[in-house]
Formats: sequence, C-alpha cells, structure tokens
Amino acid sequence: MASRAARDLRQGPVFGHMMRMVIPMCFGIVAMMLVGVVDAYWVGRLGTAQQAAVQLAFPVSMAVMSIAIGLGAGAVSVVARAAGRGDHDRTRRVATDAMWLSFLVVLAASLLGIALIDPLFRAMGATDAMMPHVRDYMVLWFAGIVFIVGPMIASNILRALGDAILPSVIMMIAAVLNMVLDPLLIFGWGPFPRMEVQGAALATLISNLVVFVIAMAILIWREKLVDLSWPGWGEMFWNWREIARIGAPAAGSNMINPVSMSIAFAAMARFGESAVAGFGVASRVEAFAIIPLFALSACIGPVTGQNGGAGLTDRVRESFTKAFLFCLGWGLVMAVALAALAYPLAAAFLPSEAARETARLYWWIVPVTIAGYGVAMAASAGFNGLGRPLYGVAVNVLRGFVLIVPLTWAGGLIFGEIGVIGGLATANLLTLAAVWICVMRFAPLTATEARARPSKPAPEPLAETAE
Repeated sequence: MASRAARDLRQGPVFGHMMRMVIPMCFGIVAMMLVGVVDAYWVGRLGTAQQAAVQLAFPVSMAVMSIAIGLGAGAVSVVARAAGRGDHDRTRRVATDAMWLSFLVVLAASLLGIALIDPLFRAMGATDAMMPHVRDYMVLWFAGIVFIVGPMIASNILRALGDAILPSVIMMIAAVLNMVLDPLLIFGWGPFPRMEVQGAALATLISNLVVFVIAMAILIWREKLVDLSWPGWGEMFWNWREIARIGAPAAGSNMINPVSMSIAFAAMARFGESAVAGFGVASRVEAFAIIPLFALSACIGPVTGQNGGAGLTDRVRESFTKAFLFCLGWGLVMAVALAALAYPLAAAFLPSEAARETARLYWWIVPVTIAGYGVAMAASAGFNGLGRPLYGVAVNVLRGFVLIVPLTWAGGLIFGEIGVIGGLATANLLTLAAVWICVMRFAPLTATEARARPSKPAPEPLAETAE
C-alpha cells in the first residue's frame, strides 16, 4: 500500500499517479458491474413479476446514485484542493462536513423515497402483480441507502488523497459479499430464511453496511480525517455550499450521457427490434471494453484538484494531456480488438442475423472514435477537481445534446441504421477535437472557489491592567 509521501499527487510523474489509481479502480468497477448481472440471474429464477419489479427499480436507483456521484465529486474536489494546499486541518474539516452533508441528503432521499414508492412506481407502469415485489425490494433499499452512499463518499475522499487501493478493495468487498449473500437470502439456503426479492435488497444492505463500517474505521483511525469539533454554522455552511457547487452540476452532468443515448436508441428503434437489439448489445459490450476510461474519469479529479490547489498549473495541464493521450491509445487498441471479434461476439450474444449485422457495423465504426467519449469524461472530471464544474457540464452537453442527439437522428433519417451508428461516431470525433483544443488552448487550468471562506474571528486582546 502506498505511503503518504507516495500518495502526494503534487510530486512525481503525473501519468504514473494516474495509472497507479486507474488499475485497481478497474477491478472495483468490474466487481460492481458483476453484482448487477448476478442479481438479475438469481431474481430471474423467482419469476417474471419479481424480475420485472427489480428491473423497474433500476432507473430509480440510478437517479439516487447520481446524487451520490455528485456528492462524491464535490467531496473529491474540496478535499483534493485542501490537500494540495497542504492544509491538513482544512482537509479534515471538509472531509467531515462532506460526510455529514451526504448523510443528511441521503436521509431526506430515503424518507421521501419510501413515502412515494406506490405513486412513483405506479406512474412508471408497475402492475398489480409487480407492486408487492416492488415494495418488498424498495423499502429495504431506501432504508439502507445511507450504507450505500457512505462508502462511496468515503472512497472518494480516500481517492482525493491519492489512495486508489483501499477504495477499490472496498468496492470489491461489497461486491463479493453481495454476490455470496444473494442466493442465501433469496432462496433461504442453509440456516437463512427464504426472503425472495427482499433477500436481494437485504444482501445489498448487509454488504454495504459491512464496507460502511470498514470505510469509516479507515477515515477515523487510519487517516484521522473525522473532526467532531463544532466549526460554527458559517464554516459548515460554506463547506456544504462548496461541495454542492461542484456536486449538483456533476450529478446533472452524469445523467446527460444516458439520456442522450436513450434518444439515440429511439432513433435506432425506427428500424425494428433487431436493430435495437444489435445496437444495445454492441454498446453494452463496448462499455466493458472501456472500463479503464471510466476508471480514469474517477482518478483524474484528485490529480487536477491537488495540483490545482497547490498552484501547479503545468502539472494540471500535463494531467489533461496524458489523460487524453491514454484515451486515444486505449480507444484504438479496443477498436482493433472489437473489430477483430465482431463476428464471434455477435454470434454469441444475438440470435438474429439482422441484429448481428447491426452489432458488427457498430463494432467496426464506433470504437475507432471512442476516445472522444473518454476525453469528455476525463475533461469533465478534471474540471470538477479544479472546482470548475460548469466546464464539465459544458463538455457533456456538447457531446450529448449538441452532437449525439441531432447527428444520430439526422443520420438515421438520411442513411438508415448505419446513419445512426455513423452519427454517434461523428459525435465522438467532433467531441475529441473540440474538447482537446479548448482544454489545451482556452480553458482556465487553475483551481477556484466560489467565494472567500469565512475567516475565524481573531482572539480579542487581553485588557491592560492598571498599574
């Protein structure tokens, strides 16, 4: 495990720091993605209504997770900038306040979510057969979200300090526990009661409770980052505003890509079920292929934040440059691999020849340009680290709403299926060029805060005693 000196992102090779963080992060992401696959498998054995209920819960859980991702981005930014300035007391204070803010926000989301389960899921189309299973799953899920979000915020704080190993270990422990507990609690194997859909939710709650305890123990005793002293309302509210200033745009920005891709799917849906199936499978396989780019987006913020906080603009610029070059190199490697494997992959995942043809077209065209997606993610996260979240929002709006949506729809209208695929590829290429040029030549690469921090009152001088 890296020492504190080795975790100082203001010194040493910038690219080395990023790769030291990216590699373990990849394992954590893979583990968490496998949880969804395992959950779907076991719940699917209960029946169609149960599986549909849990799948219907996915968009709601993703919306709550977007809030957590935003809070995590805010925590990374304020903690990394404070650490970059070498202010340990300030680092402890903002880390503690980030945890308190996340607990309060999640508590409100939990209470609101439980109260709105019935009207929300009815509005989403849940049937009478599905609703009992929706309630069984979502009541436990909402009740336990503090244990889901808590480790996420703690992991982001550790990552902001340059520690990539422990956050990844935390993710993998949660994933393994969840996968082990799933069949035991769902089907009542061994001494466990049969809980069916509730068992799936409880498995998630228990696994996250365990890693919540581990994460808090690390923050309290290993990193000594929990400060229970009272800072005063002014200091606490300033910290919360600064976290929210980064977190709120980051949460919204995180939703832009799935929304824009949903619209691209709608563009492809005009050509039938086979086209949608091929497009969907191809994009899901591609998502696994670019896990290192997702990991990079989670790791560049601490690097830009620490170096920006320290005023090391040249290292911030180098961080963006090296990240973009990595996206370009990895994207080209994956493009070659997916193009070469297009026929066997299509045959393995798709029964229809028409769907296979769509998937092959996707893998031959889009991955060559996927570096544009990686550059957008890295730029957005890097700007969040600098305390400039609106630049990150602008990057994602450019790729998602300005480019992907009109180009996929126009491409489909003019050229058919291949036009939708070509529109997505063109959006990636234009994003790559525009973001690279703007970041390197025009964007400010210094760290910033919204306003001056409240100053602590100076101690009053002692009254002079009369002689």
